[in-house]
Amino acid sequence: MVKPQSWSKDDQTTVLEFQAVSNHTGYYQFRTARLPACQVPAAKVVALILFPESPISIASGEQRAALQKTLDEFAATAKKFPAAARILNQSLATLKSDAAKYDAGSIKENGQWVSRGVYYQNKAAALAELLKPELISAPKIKDFDLATNHCFVGRKELTASEPTVRPILAGVQSLYDSLVRKEERTDLLRQLNAGGITHDQASGLVKKLKTLLPQEDSAANLFVRSWDAATGKAAELTAQIKAVQVQFEASLSNVSAASVSLSLSPELASGLRQMSDSVKQFRAGSPPAVIPVPLQLADAMAAFGDNLPVLEKQIKARELFDAKSILDPLVRQAGLIGPKSAASLAGIQKKVNGDVAKFLVLRDEAKMLADNDKIEAAMKKYQEAFAIIPSKEIGAQLEALKKQ
Repeated sequence: MVKPQSWSKDDQTTVLEFQAVSNHTGYYQFRTARLPACQVPAAKVVALILFPESPISIASGEQRAALQKTLDEFAATAKKFPAAARILNQSLATLKSDAAKYDAGSIKENGQWVSRGVYYQNKAAALAELLKPELISAPKIKDFDLATNHCFVGRKELTASEPTVRPILAGVQSLYDSLVRKEERTDLLRQLNAGGITHDQASGLVKKLKTLLPQEDSAANLFVRSWDAATGKAAELTAQIKAVQVQFEASLSNVSAASVSLSLSPELASGLRQMSDSVKQFRAGSPPAVIPVPLQLADAMAAFGDNLPVLEKQIKARELFDAKSILDPLVRQAGLIGPKSAASLAGIQKKVNGDVAKFLVLRDEAKMLADNDKIEAAMKKYQEAFAIIPSKEIGAQLEALKKQ
C-alpha cells in the first residue's frame, strides 16, 4: 500500500502488486509484473502485505485457530484499505476453502485432504506399528507400563477425537493382554515341569493355567490336555495297581523260607499283565509327573512277576549265588508292595544268605584241609558244601581228591 506522497493521507493509498521485494536504506525495491526494479521511498509505504500460503497441514484445533487468525487479520486489513479489499479477498480464497473443508470434517496432511476418520485411523495405525515392537521385545511384559506409554496415550487421545479408532486401540490392548497371558503361562509351565510340588499345588497351578487361554500356544494346550487325560486315567490305574497289590500280599503271605513256592496264580498273573499294559499306555501319554499314581509300586510288582518264577527255580535247584543276585533287589522293593511280601522275602533272603555263608565256610575249610594233605576230612567238608550248593567248582575238587 503506497501513498502518492509521504504526507498524503492513508485513504489516498493505492495498491502495488509485486512478486519480490528487498529492503534498502530509505527505500524498498520491488519487482513487479512490468518492472524488474521499482524503487519506492520507505516514507510512502503504508503497509507491506505478504499473501499467506495455504498451510501444508490442518489437522488440529490449534492449526485451525491459527488459520482463522490469519483470515481475521486480513479481513481487518481489507476493511482498513478498501482499495486492496478485492485483491486481499482473492488471495484468501484458498485459505477460506481450507477452513471450510476442515469445518466440514476433513483433515489436511502434507498437502492432501482426507476424511477425519481416515486421518485418525492412519495416525492410530502408525502409532500401533511403533508400539507393537516395543511390546513384543519387552524383557518382562508385566513391567511394561502400557498406560503411560506415549504411543498408547497418543492413541487414546485420538480415540477421544474419533471413535472409529477404537478397534485399533483395542487391537493393541489385545496384543498386550495376550503377551501378559503368554508370560504367565510360561511361568506356570516352568513351575509345573520343575517338580518339587504337591499334587494339590499343581492342581491350583493348572486351574490358573486354564484361565489364561492355553489354546493360544501349543505347549500350554498340550499340558492341559495331557493333565486332563492323565487325571481321569490316574484314578482307574491306581485302583488297578492297588488290586494287584492285594493279590500279591495274599499270594506271598504263606511263603516261608522252609517251603519256597513263588509261582504266580493264574489270577495274579493275568492281573499283573493287564496292569503292566495299562502302565505302559499311561506312560506313553507323557503324563505330568505330579499326578499321583503309584508307578513305583507297579514297577516293583512287575519286577516280582518277572523274577519270582526264576527265583523259585534257582532256589529249588540250589543255585543260591544266582538266586541271591535276584533276591537282594527284590527284597529292597518288597517294602513297596506290603508288609507280608517284605516279611516273606526277608525270610527267604535270610535262609539263602545263611546257606551261602555255610557253603563258603565249608569250602574254605575243605581247601585248608586239602592243602594240609588231610584228604578224607577235606572231602567230607567239600561234600557238605556240595550238598548246600552243587557247584561245578566243588564237584571238580571232589573228583581231584578222589584220585589222590
